[in-house]
Amino acid sequence: MWDLIRRYPVAFVLALLMHLGIIALMVFGLDWLNPPEPQLPKVNIVQATLIDERELRKVEEQKKKHAEEEKRRALEKRKRKEAEAKKAAEAKRKAELERKRKEEARRKAEAQKKAEAERKRKLALQKKKEAEKKRKAELERKRRLEEKKRKEAEAKKAEARRKTELERKRKEEARRKAEAERKRKEAAARRRAEQKAREAELAAQLEAEQDARERASITAAIKRKVENSWLRPPSAANRDLQAKVRVCLNESGSVLLVQVIESSGNDAFDRSVEAAVYRADPLPMPKSPRLISEFRDFTFIFRPR
Repeated sequence: MWDLIRRYPVAFVLALLMHLGIIALMVFGLDWLNPPEPQLPKVNIVQATLIDERELRKVEEQKKKHAEEEKRRALEKRKRKEAEAKKAAEAKRKAELERKRKEEARRKAEAQKKAEAERKRKLALQKKKEAEKKRKAELERKRRLEEKKRKEAEAKKAEARRKTELERKRKEEARRKAEAERKRKEAAARRRAEQKAREAELAAQLEAEQDARERASITAAIKRKVENSWLRPPSAANRDLQAKVRVCLNESGSVLLVQVIESSGNDAFDRSVEAAVYRADPLPMPKSPRLISEFRDFTFIFRPR
């Protein structure tokens, strides 16, 4: 027990103070609530001491377990570090081997590269000599070819100049003939156009005369038919009256609209004229298609005899 007290003095003191406090509370703290009781036997102090020893042993065991756990962890940590160090050393060894391998490969590649460069240099020099030889031969060939082409070109130019002159003369002759032909055709076309113009003018004149005759004939026929259909109103008796009338017809001459546009001054006369036009329906229509549109909407002056 004294060995435990020496090893854990603080824990012992705290445990002792806690138990003494409990004992003091039990002995003195409740006197004012309860009647005085006989003083507790000393056996409780002994019991508290036994409890303190058990708890101290328990704390000792926990510390021992904790120390063992710490030792185990330290051992594992040391083993991990040793394994890591071993792994790092192995990696370093492999890296060194890889570096040496790469260095050897680089050295061999460099030597091979130099040998290849030397081979290429010699090959390039040989090719250069051959190329120079070919170049000179090609220059000579081209010179001879150019000379031949130059002479041929000069001959062709001379021939071309001769042909050009012949072609110019041929074209000039053709142009002269074409100009003469053009003028001849223009003159003929002008004569034909003038003839057609005269014929068209004559035809138009004939048509105009024919239309004028037919227009006058149809107008007179319409006036006669309207006048024959007219009934003189009493207010227009013995009076010389006239009215300008607008008439709209369809293609067959049926009356669509009658409108006095210039009054006679006599309403009965105006109405009688409109009625006469409607009674004369259908009115005569021209045969010429050129005049039909004129008589679809026309005016005339109605002046009875």
